[in-house]
Amino acid sequence: MRRLLLLVSAVVLVDMTFYAAIAPLLPQYQDDLGLSKSAAGGLTAAYAAGTLIASIPAGRLAGRVSGKPTMLVGLGLLAASSLAFGFGKDLVVLDGARFVQGVGGACTWAGGFAWLMSAAPRERRGELIGSALGAAVVGVLLGPVLGGAATETSPELVFSAVSVIALLLAAVALATPAGAPGPAASWGELAGAFRHRPVLLAAWLVTLPALFTGTIDVLVP
Repeated sequence: MRRLLLLVSAVVLVDMTFYAAIAPLLPQYQDDLGLSKSAAGGLTAAYAAGTLIASIPAGRLAGRVSGKPTMLVGLGLLAASSLAFGFGKDLVVLDGARFVQGVGGACTWAGGFAWLMSAAPRERRGELIGSALGAAVVGVLLGPVLGGAATETSPELVFSAVSVIALLLAAVALATPAGAPGPAASWGELAGAFRHRPVLLAAWLVTLPALFTGTIDVLVP
């Protein structure tokens, strides 16, 4: 269980580090590519758009084929999008890379947490979720450091390193045993969840800080 927790924590940490790395890079991209504030906002939002669109399908995929292969799909997308972002020289490529990374993030989170919950004893699930979420917060804190390193050295070097780390994590995941998938929820059951007030409240509590963070990332530089 400890190995799986460390793996899932490392995956969400790397994912959130790449997500949060954009803030120090925006001034450089605004200078190099002549981005307006709205274009910079679109670049920041591309990750979130990918995650929003892919989250429910990723959850369905994790329910059908289990968390491990879903997380591997996400790590593959993270590795590819990191390279594309590092070597991208125009806005379309950068936006596309961020969007794909958001899709990959949806897969890594859905797959990782599904895998963790399927292996965890019921009484320890809250503890394990909290530990993995703590790693994600550390990733958000490290993101600006990664972005700053990319501005001081080169995006190609830094994001190539992120790609290599994602592939190493995929290799560890492949070597980690996983159980069989459980029963998958139907689309009707998923849609019905949004009729419950606690689910809507939780969604709002996740949305609100992300909204403020994205706004600050664009306006402050």
